[in-house]
Amino acid sequence: MIDFEHLADGTTLHIPAGVHRFSAPVRITGKRIRIVGEEGAVLRGTIPLRRKDFTQIRPGVFAAKVPQPVDAFYIGNRKYKMARYPKATDPDAPFGGWAADCTDPEKTKDWADPYGGYLHAMHRFLWGGFSYRIDGKNSDGTLRLSGGWQNNQRAEMHASIRFVENIPEEMTEPGEWVFDEKNMRILVRPVPGDDPDEAEAAAAHSFFTLDGCEDVTLENITFERTSRTFMETKEPLLRSDWTIFRGGAVLLRDAVRCRIDRCTFRDIGSNCVFADGNCRDVAVTRSRFTGIGASGVCFVGRTDAVRSPMFLYAPRPPKEEIDRTPGPRSDAFPKFCTVEDCLIDHIGTTEKQSAGVQIYMSYGITVKNCTICHTPRAGINISEGTFGGHRIEGCDVFDTVRETGDHGSFNSWGRDRYLELGDTLADSKPFVRYDVLSPTVITRNRFRCDHGWDIDLDDGSSDYVITENLCLSGGLKLREGWYRTARHNILLNNTVHLHVWHPDSEDTVEENILFTPYAPVEMPKGWGRSVNRNILYAPDAAEPAPAAVLASQSGQDGDSVQRALTFRAPEEGDFRVADLPAFADFPTEFGVRYAPLRAVADTPAIPAIQKDPRLPGDGAHPLTLFGMTVKDIDNDDEMSVFGTPGHTGALVLSMLPDSPAEHFGIQRGDVLLHWGEREIRGADDLIGCGPGEPIHVLRQHKDIVIG
Repeated sequence: MIDFEHLADGTTLHIPAGVHRFSAPVRITGKRIRIVGEEGAVLRGTIPLRRKDFTQIRPGVFAAKVPQPVDAFYIGNRKYKMARYPKATDPDAPFGGWAADCTDPEKTKDWADPYGGYLHAMHRFLWGGFSYRIDGKNSDGTLRLSGGWQNNQRAEMHASIRFVENIPEEMTEPGEWVFDEKNMRILVRPVPGDDPDEAEAAAAHSFFTLDGCEDVTLENITFERTSRTFMETKEPLLRSDWTIFRGGAVLLRDAVRCRIDRCTFRDIGSNCVFADGNCRDVAVTRSRFTGIGASGVCFVGRTDAVRSPMFLYAPRPPKEEIDRTPGPRSDAFPKFCTVEDCLIDHIGTTEKQSAGVQIYMSYGITVKNCTICHTPRAGINISEGTFGGHRIEGCDVFDTVRETGDHGSFNSWGRDRYLELGDTLADSKPFVRYDVLSPTVITRNRFRCDHGWDIDLDDGSSDYVITENLCLSGGLKLREGWYRTARHNILLNNTVHLHVWHPDSEDTVEENILFTPYAPVEMPKGWGRSVNRNILYAPDAAEPAPAAVLASQSGQDGDSVQRALTFRAPEEGDFRVADLPAFADFPTEFGVRYAPLRAVADTPAIPAIQKDPRLPGDGAHPLTLFGMTVKDIDNDDEMSVFGTPGHTGALVLSMLPDSPAEHFGIQRGDVLLHWGEREIRGADDLIGCGPGEPIHVLRQHKDIVIG
């Protein structure tokens, strides 16, 4: 075994070609160290097994003792599937397939002892997932569970999108296995022809911890086959959707000028690279991440760096108790770090609260020329405004939000301490930059999200500059916040989605190419500092004309036009416009540049330009009854603003004074979900309802029962 633990400062260590196994992580504390893999150097978090270790215990089923808990099993190049119900048969479905009855007593009666199994479920609102350990079964067939701490937005698990795994009775096909924790053994149904002498099981979740290191480089190494850590994902990260496990295949803690270059991370059960605390000038370059259980690269500060940190929306401290000193409280956060020229795909295979690159309580992080795709949630996620100064440039981010909802290829929020500093949310404006030290720039990227927004600035995201981005599907969403500038973006077949702005937000939306009118929800009379000089694509226009439809929406747009445009080669992704100076040099190259990775990187399909694109929800017809006007929640904008669990419910648009609806206790802006025993999936479901029954509504994202 190579001695990684006793490396003197200034050492260069070469890892020979071949497989080298880790049963536990190695801690490195030195300076000026290079660990370089020769071609074919592979590190695995596995323990080997051999034919002699296996005993047949019943026809087709073999058992092997293991010295420590294991979480994945392989024979040769084949990864066996942990036995589950239902089987994973649909790669496009959440979890690869799900079944609402997976915890029903009628199903669990067939399980002799499910101890050590797992239940995975989506969040009720699809804002990520939950995982639970099965600790046993009650006499009535219900399961005893522990866990469910993987999401900081507390809610019950989804009623139907769930599955169970590591259940022996569900091991019915060759290529499946379970870990029998009580007896510390593997049970497996081998695939005919597989050689048991090539068996191994994942036992370690990490390889290296670079603790307080300076100038340490990991180069040309393949890291693979580690155990999952989803049950350790429990630390809440301020007022976010996330909890986190502070670890990964490579953990950097308070490290300076360390570099990970030309490495491959594949089939990693946890996060891959995790920069924890006061990491400075860390760089992850020219590396591949694929088949990852959680996130690709994480930059996460510690909460003691944040003044007046808050973790939930309630209870809220009195505003006089909130620290009003600008800036961080300590230096325990990553700063001036880079992810560049990397390919990150197929992440979040287990943990749906994950991202290709996750940035939290950090400053000045650059993500440049990266291809990030095939993700269950956002490709790039910036949580909170602590502490801004990031730069997202030249990236290609697509096929995202595959399993969750209400997110984008790029996703952010800004639920910082300023939200509590004023009698109303709008009064908080003077304090917005207490935590945001400088703007975050999103420039010259290509985004495509078919299940949300291409760029999604959510919940108070403030101080952003968004320029020269090509958005291929979901458009740009700007929820309430301050000091955002969106300029020179192309929103193919889509538009700017404006949600619940503050009247004096100082937002600027100018000189963008739009393909549909704006998509506003609950907007004030005045829209920001300037919404003007935008171009509404009108392919049949003989001459440019005032964009009257935009002006009627915003009350601005006096210089906006609708006109025909001639793009250079849109079918090839070239959207340059020769006669528009701002778009004559519009970017055409996106994503990873490093040739070996570019050669294997996917690219998004380029949608055809639609002559008359229509956004979801166009043409919805309101219904009037009980003196109120209601409509279906039928698009992602309303789902996001009103916090519904999908496109379901009836939104109350208006109400007459002294109407029956008012006497029932209904208010404008409520979303009706149940009326008595009747589920309200849309406005028409209210027909036939009457007085005297309890009404379940969502009011300002809170579940209440009235009537």
